[in-house]
Amino acid sequence: MFSRTNAVRRAAIPGAIGAVCATIALLSPTAVSAAGPTTIHACVSNRSGAMRIVGAKAKCRHGEHALSWGASGPAGPAGATGATGAAGAPGANGVGADYASFSFGPDKLGVSETGDVVLTKAIPAGTYFASAKTVVAAIEGKAAVFVVVICELVDSSSTVHLVEPGEAIDIGEWIQALPSSGPQFEGASTMEMQGQLTTTAVTTLALICAPIEGTKEASFDAVASQLSALQTTENK
Repeated sequence: MFSRTNAVRRAAIPGAIGAVCATIALLSPTAVSAAGPTTIHACVSNRSGAMRIVGAKAKCRHGEHALSWGASGPAGPAGATGATGAAGAPGANGVGADYASFSFGPDKLGVSETGDVVLTKAIPAGTYFASAKTVVAAIEGKAAVFVVVICELVDSSSTVHLVEPGEAIDIGEWIQALPSSGPQFEGASTMEMQGQLTTTAVTTLALICAPIEGTKEASFDAVASQLSALQTTENK
């Protein structure tokens, strides 16, 4: 039997369903993700199906029934790992590469008349800020000795040796009369050299030291040394 009441209820159902869907969309997991998982509470009209959102402790009115549902469902399983992408194109020549070497020798300086190679470092083409540092010591057991030691930071792709003034990247000097230290005379000096270097091919930086005075009376050592080349601009 068809009645007016049933017709009203049937006509209200689509609207009620639409209201529920709209409310669910507004309160979907995406919309409430910032607040985290929660439960939504509502009161639904028994007659029209109209729904209103209420608090968790609210009581529904006469002619309504309570309804609740979760804002977000359980997490789904992790997806499969994607395929490895293709290798990218080679990058441009970088800036800031640091080429460095360290040494605790040689034990003796003055072996070669043209200077002893203390430390070397090969570097590729580019523009660099080059620096070198070495501690040279001298010991003589009998009397005060006047010593002169020259160290050079050079760039050479062939055999390295002491060069003419102006050809080295930088030069350091130690000139001193050795002071008395107990029963013997000894002294040491730290020499630092630095400068800019541009090379169009692979080359070799070298730190070379040569005792000039006092070689017959004193023993010379390069106690500790370091050599560094920091790339400063791109190689065009």
